[in-house]
Order: sequence, then C-alpha cells, then structure tokens
Amino acid sequence: MIGRALLIWSSVIVVAINVPTMVSKTGILKSEDADRPSVMNVSYQDGRIYVLKSNDAGHFEGKFRMNGKSLQAMVDTGATFVTMNEADARSLGYGGNDLRFRYEVMTANGKVKAARVILKSVEIGTVQVRNVDALVVRGKQLQFPLIGMSFMKKLSSYSAENDEMRLVN
Repeated sequence: MIGRALLIWSSVIVVAINVPTMVSKTGILKSEDADRPSVMNVSYQDGRIYVLKSNDAGHFEGKFRMNGKSLQAMVDTGATFVTMNEADARSLGYGGNDLRFRYEVMTANGKVKAARVILKSVEIGTVQVRNVDALVVRGKQLQFPLIGMSFMKKLSSYSAENDEMRLVN
C-alpha cells in the first residue's frame, strides 16, 4: 500500500515538473517543427489575447467589430483616436445630431473636419473594449477605419515583435 502511494506521488511530481515546460504561456503545446498559424486567437490566465500577423506592407489589420458590426480596420499607434470615415460611421448608426463636424484635425492628407463619437464597443477575436472615443472624418478620404490609441491604451497590454502584434485584454 505504501509502495503504491509512493508510485502515484512520484508520477504526480514528474508530471507537475515536465508539463509546464511542454506548454507555452498561451496554452498551446510547444513543438519545434509545428507550423505557426497566420492568426492565433487563444485565451490564457485571467486575460485574453489576440495576435495579429502583419500584412505584406508590414501593417497590422484585421476584421474588427465596432458596435457589433464587422469592419476591416488597421492598427495605427500614431493615431490618437479610433478614426473612420463618415460612411462607416453612418453604417454603425451614427448620423444627424451624432455627427457634429466641429473639430479640425491634421491627417496624412492634410487638415480635415471631424466629429467625435463614443463607440459602445470595439472587438477583435476575444479582445473587447467598451466606450472607446473615436473621430469621424468628413468625406471618404479614409479608406478604412484606423484603430488608434483610444482603443490601444484601454488594453492591459499590447506589443509588436517580428511580424506579430499581441493585444491583451
């Protein structure tokens, strides 16, 4: 009986020591030869993480959901706010009194009039942020929304290394 208990406890100790070295921080088994997925979406510990792979031009973009609607957007840490054009804002339900173009902002294309709105939520994968300040620029100069610092600074952390950007909620 003591021998069986000793055998069980020694097995538990061996497993407890070896399993953590076989599993990465993201909860995926490590394998030196395994191909890495182009986009990875996994949960770990108490937070959530979403990893974006850069496109051919080196930009990080993906399908974000803003107020529940899916839009292709690009991460831009040089943008103070999440920024979108008027048509995208209207598709999210903003219009009329919501869009008061009283701010003048400087963009890569020069000065433009903008309205300020608050997005109820901005999500990608399992990462979700609520009440995100955003700017709506007049016209269609902006081809797709930019995910600026008003979203990024509400995350627990974010980092870009090699061809990956990790967003942690």
